[in-house]
Amino acid sequence: KNSNIIKITSKFGKYNLSNYDTIFTKDVVATYPGHKINGEYLDFSLLNDLSIMSQNVIYVNNDTSLFADRVEMKISTKDVKIFMTDNNKKVLVEKRN
Repeated sequence: KNSNIIKITSKFGKYNLSNYDTIFTKDVVATYPGHKINGEYLDFSLLNDLSIMSQNVIYVNNDTSLFADRVEMKISTKDVKIFMTDNNKKVLVEKRN
């Protein structure tokens, strides 16, 4: 409510009619003004107020590119957690020109 629209595209989506949760797979792209997130799997759950993008995640905004294993976003607040599933690896952040 009172926020930007998030557009999600993928090659496959599975929608649950009873709770409106959706799983997107294969070439998933989520965009909203100034932001783009690519990955292979997105679990979008209104019931849990959580969106989880995983597998080869690339986040791009106007001045930063970020490479990670997983991005979690609380849907209602757009609060984001970005991390690697292997604690020995680090999220890669690159400044864009």
